Order: sequence, then structure tokens, then C-alpha cells
Amino acid sequence: MTLFRTVASRLQQLQRGLLALLTIGLVAVTAPALAADDKGYREVQTDVSSPEGKILVQEFFWYGCPHCYHLEAELEPWLERIEDDVVFERRALALGEHWLPMTRAYYAADLLDAVEDTHREVFLAIHEDGKRLRDLDAIAGFYADLGVDEQAFRDAYQGFSVQNEIRKTGQIAHAAGVRGVPALLVDGRYLVTGRLAGGNAEMLQVVDSLIEQIRDQRD
Repeated sequence: MTLFRTVASRLQQLQRGLLALLTIGLVAVTAPALAADDKGYREVQTDVSSPEGKILVQEFFWYGCPHCYHLEAELEPWLERIEDDVVFERRALALGEHWLPMTRAYYAADLLDAVEDTHREVFLAIHEDGKRLRDLDAIAGFYADLGVDEQAFRDAYQGFSVQNEIRKTGQIAHAAGVRGVPALLVDGRYLVTGRLAGGNAEMLQVVDSLIEQIRDQRD
């Protein structure tokens, strides 16, 4: 009887070991397939809605982020070819205290209609020239060198409107689950990131696909 129990126990151990090996093999086979099936975006719920008849694409960025800087090279030609029913909106996001100065700078420039003339120059100054823009004096002086009225910039930088935009952006980002930049929010309900899509160029490919999907839904 003892011998029988020993043999039975050994058989059970072998069965468990074989099952474990089969499970490992199954995971190894199915994991790449699951990765390949990834959509490149995540569905989210926010209070953001596109203007009537339009599709809103929002970019969350920070001037100090190198990935955001490199995305600009992909965004520029993409913006030139989007159709009239697509609205693009930049939203500077502060995910930390040290992000706030340049986040304020963006919204101050936006309030003064100076983003178009300064946006690329700010990225270049930080990431190519190594310029340190960490406080109001340095930032206001830099924007003044780009032709922005310095006092008007200082007033906007410290004003309620800029603070309101920072808060609004934070609320949208929180609702969408944005944990890093760059990130793209399409129609307030699809979040696209480099991690989900696989890279900057892939992010925009996913956005294009979502735009077509939304158009089909509306037809």
C-alpha cells in the first residue's frame, strides 16, 4: 500500500509539472498575439466634446519633455494635411510643481496670440540650446526677445485666465487618465499615447484611424 501511494504521489507531481510547462508554453505563444492586437488607444470618459460637425484632437505636452519636442517634427506635416473637420488644440499640462513655469508661459503666450510665433522657438531653446527657463524673469525676458511685450506677458503669466486654463487642463487630463506626455485625446473619448501606439509616428496613425472611425459613426 505504501509503494502504491508513493507511485501515485510521483505521478501527481509529474502531472503538475507537465501542466506548468504547457501553461508556460501557452503564454509564450499567446503573449505576442495579444500585443499585436493592441488598438493603440484607450477609451476614456471626459466632459470634453468636439464642436458641432468637427472632430477635436487635443495634445497634452510640456515644453521640457524631449518626447514632446520630437513629436513636433511629426505634428507639423500632420497639421498641414488634416481636413477642415478636424480641430487641433494644444494643452500644456503640469504634472509636477517644476512643470508649472513653462506651462504658465504657454498659456500666457496663447492669451497674447503669440503661440504661433514662439512655440517652436521655445522647444528649440530648451532642447537644442540648453536654455534654462525656470522663473518668470528668465521666461519673460526670453519671450521679450521673441517680440512679445514683456509687461503684457508678465501680467498674463500671473493672471487668473492662465491659472484657469492650467486647472481646466488638469481636470481633463485627470478624467482621461493622462499620466505622461505627450498624449493625444481624440473627441474627448480616445486617449492615444506613445506607449499604447508604439511611437510618435504611430500615435498620429492611430489618431488618423480614429478620425475615420468617428466620421463613419456620424454618417
